[in-house]
Amino acid sequence: MGRESDTSASVGVSAATLGALGVVFGDIGTSPLYALRESLAGEGGGTRVPIETSSVLGVLSLMIWALLLVITVKYVLIVMRADNDGEGGILALASLVEGQGRHSRELILLGLFGTALLYGDGMITPAISVLAAVEGLEVVSPTFNSAVTPVAIVILVGLFMIQHRGTETIGRFFGPVMAVWFGVLASLGLTAMIGNPSVLRALNPLYAMWFIVDNGMTGFLVLGSVFLVVTGGEALYADMGHFGIGPIRLGWFAVVLPSLMINYLGQGALLLDQPGAIENPFFLLAPTWAHLPLTILATAATIIASQALITGAFSLTVQAVNLDYLPRLHTRQTSAHNVGHVYVPSVNWMLLAACIILVLTFGSSSALAAAYGVAVTLTMVITTMLVFVVARHRWKWGLVRSIAVFAPLLAVDLAFAVANGAKIPSGGWVPLALGLIGFLIFTTWRTGRSLVGQRIERRAVSVADFVGGLADDPPIRHPGTGVYLHREAGVIPPALLANLRHNAALHESVVLLSLITDRQARVPKARRARLTQHDLGFAEVELHYGFFDLPDVSKDLNELLIEGLTFDVDHTSYFLGRERIEVTAEPGMAMWREHIFAFLHRNAGDPSSHFGLPAGHSVDIGTHVDL
Repeated sequence: MGRESDTSASVGVSAATLGALGVVFGDIGTSPLYALRESLAGEGGGTRVPIETSSVLGVLSLMIWALLLVITVKYVLIVMRADNDGEGGILALASLVEGQGRHSRELILLGLFGTALLYGDGMITPAISVLAAVEGLEVVSPTFNSAVTPVAIVILVGLFMIQHRGTETIGRFFGPVMAVWFGVLASLGLTAMIGNPSVLRALNPLYAMWFIVDNGMTGFLVLGSVFLVVTGGEALYADMGHFGIGPIRLGWFAVVLPSLMINYLGQGALLLDQPGAIENPFFLLAPTWAHLPLTILATAATIIASQALITGAFSLTVQAVNLDYLPRLHTRQTSAHNVGHVYVPSVNWMLLAACIILVLTFGSSSALAAAYGVAVTLTMVITTMLVFVVARHRWKWGLVRSIAVFAPLLAVDLAFAVANGAKIPSGGWVPLALGLIGFLIFTTWRTGRSLVGQRIERRAVSVADFVGGLADDPPIRHPGTGVYLHREAGVIPPALLANLRHNAALHESVVLLSLITDRQARVPKARRARLTQHDLGFAEVELHYGFFDLPDVSKDLNELLIEGLTFDVDHTSYFLGRERIEVTAEPGMAMWREHIFAFLHRNAGDPSSHFGLPAGHSVDIGTHVDL
């Protein structure tokens, strides 16, 4: 029995690791297509260095130690420890620091800004990855030059059209393809390394230091392109909840890291022998007969590379909606046994539109590289700062230990951020602008929701006072249960007051239901419900959810065993307050932000669908609110 259990667990870990190869490591796994080329001779940051031994070894050393320090040490070994009930991503990280120290509010805002930046820069990932792979057609034959853009757009459309099938299904198909991809990366690199083993000198970090010293500001700005080798770090962390820490770490150390290092070293060995290969060192590693099949495999790999960003965006969106930083969006669970697998249609199509616009606007992977990395470097800086706070307050690390670990990591992040700043004029402003727009939406929605709550509370009646007054003038009572959803516990929902005012009647049993999102990823069902009973058939119920839980209110209420209450669908009606927002000159936000909030509020998703309520038994009751 024990052996069977061990075998089953081993198979489970292997399957999860294979799935992680197909979802989590796609972005970072396709960087060899363009990273070394852009670092030495690309348009990224407008820098160029001579293709000679010192520069090739220096840039390679920078790339290898970036992988080791930023991805291996920072993300895989440290940041992934900062999970929130198994969920990762900067928004989950920000929720861990709430209430930790004097500046927790500022840290939450930093986390929101980092999340918005991740959306902005992440839109470039599918576009640059697919373009870089399809550009392999130009190596096969120049006659394919005009086909690159339309082929890339067709591939992107196909990728986003299959997202509704879910991460689990996609991972099962993509995982084996990426396993082949990483095997090819290692094989191509190893062949070239054997031909020129002197390239192994790049493993010495002194070559990285000498390169920057010898090339001055130009050498420093090359970091803006070297950063392309680690752009998948944040997506890796955001996707942690899809597969778990163990499979991701196993995949990184056993497959991904060795394959990447060998391939980068192989490209360097090729350039030491043939400096002219800088035109496209990845594809020129392969013999001529292999260029077309390698282009096909690279295209498949870059399609998969986009998956890390897409699934990460879905995860971040669910967290933002549940934490009340975004209006309700239609969300679908795509796995019966893994609640981390979700699909958000509106985000999916928004990303597709952005990718197509970027492909049409920039036209090549080199041009897009000039815009890539600016925003995500700032996100990485913010992540390091937030994890420092988690280490101090949650892991109970001492100040000296925390500074010793995080100061070098922050220095590396800041160096990359400053170097990437040179890209802003040549396209880096695009993800920054998108990030700022996202941050504006997050903060406007959250502030607007708070103001609406304050306006409603002005005329709120406590439950105790209302029930006491009802005894003196009882209304007509109908059989069944009336459930009134309201954001504030302890007060009567405006929907109930409106219903009583217009109909002069209530159900025999009245449940005042508050849905509360806790600062943890998931709340176990055993700790989900809290009940307070009152006279005259009134009861207050609080249902607590985590920020990654998808509420199913009808099901959760039916599982409650409360004497005298039934939530049978045929005898239960659900009442939801629908605030009608009127923008006024009352103190609050700036008028233009209030108009943005009102627009978002009008276009929020259907609450009955979002909360899992039976549509035929849900009633919306409007409430006028002056903002």
